[in-house]
Amino acid sequence: MAAFEVGIRVDIETGVSFFGLEEVNRRIAAGARVLEIRPGGAIMTRIAEESEEEPRDENVSLTLSGCQMQVILEDG
Repeated sequence: MAAFEVGIRVDIETGVSFFGLEEVNRRIAAGARVLEIRPGGAIMTRIAEESEEEPRDENVSLTLSGCQMQVILEDG
């Protein structure tokens, strides 16, 4: 049994990128069986940096930049 993180990232400058899918698909093609897909979460990116001149604020500006989940495989 093996667990893999898979997901998608979206960036205005670099576009859409996926992670983990190639390895999961390679293992499935080799006979692995999907046992479970576990919910993951959002991938957030900080969009505003604090400057040294401004007072620190407890609120942080974030943007949704993707999502991820965990795929559990059993090698075949």
